[in-house]
Amino acid sequence: MTEQTQSDDVKKIPAQAGAPAAETLPDAGPAAAPSGNDASEPVTAEAASTSDTPAEPAGPAVAEPVAESMPAEATPAEAVTPVPRKRLRDRRGLRAAARWTAAVVVFAVLGGAAAYAVTQPERTEIPGLETPDDGRWTYPALKLPKLPAGQPGAMDRDNPAGRHHADLRTLLPPVPSGAKRDTSFPDRGGWLPTADFVEIYPEGVRKKFRALLEDNTLRHVAARAWTMPDGTRTEIYLVQFATKPYTTRVRNELIVPPAFAQAAHPGTDTAWSDDDSAVPKGEMVSPYNEAAPRGATHLRAAYITAGDTLAVVHMEKRGTQSAVPFHQTVLLQAQLLG
Repeated sequence: MTEQTQSDDVKKIPAQAGAPAAETLPDAGPAAAPSGNDASEPVTAEAASTSDTPAEPAGPAVAEPVAESMPAEATPAEAVTPVPRKRLRDRRGLRAAARWTAAVVVFAVLGGAAAYAVTQPERTEIPGLETPDDGRWTYPALKLPKLPAGQPGAMDRDNPAGRHHADLRTLLPPVPSGAKRDTSFPDRGGWLPTADFVEIYPEGVRKKFRALLEDNTLRHVAARAWTMPDGTRTEIYLVQFATKPYTTRVRNELIVPPAFAQAAHPGTDTAWSDDDSAVPKGEMVSPYNEAAPRGATHLRAAYITAGDTLAVVHMEKRGTQSAVPFHQTVLLQAQLLG
């Protein structure tokens, strides 16, 4: 491959140097392209005497002019030192090395970006990343109902009464996947009677609590209930009053001290603090957890104050229940009301 490359370079030199001597001497015969040794030898006397003409130049066939007109570039290929050219294999190797270097740089950048992205959010927030099941329930996709034209949200500043202009029954969380809905609750079909709502409280205070609700402009109660495959029963009540101040008054009467039929004095849920930041601004959440020793069931409950509505999340399970689905459901209800 090297010899072929050198020959190509030799052929290009005369074309770059100008007009070669062979073109100016078409009939020179053997003297038109002498070798290196012949061009340097003088003409002898014997050669001159063999001519029939006088010893004058015989036109363009004289050897000396031919030797003078031969350009240096017309020397044989062995005498020419061509400019070295890189082999095709070498050029391909350089191009391949450049491509691999660029690929390594790109993959290094992408790999670093991916590593940074994975280390920033929580593992459960990365789609497609397999993580151990933390016990959360799977709720259907949620969509807030549209408010009537020109009406503010319950937590807006220009709504000091905190009124929910949307139907409360549309603000109940949906039944999670795998749960069995309790059809004895009216769901969207109607409003729950007040007597049914107060049954979650100890029997000795139900009459008092019912009068408290009615004396503070109770409008109606929306409710939904379901039972999960593991036996966890959830009941959610949305109790609506005329304005926000009535809601606050009733909440203070019901939760100080807290009491439920299944737990006379549940303690504060100390694990809730990590989830409180997700509560919409302007709402108040009061979560409770039945402390051990407990009876046959474990109760978790929460009050959510949101404008003119007091929400009650009541969750009970035989044995012990996890805090994860309870906190998940409380947050979901708080966001729906916000």
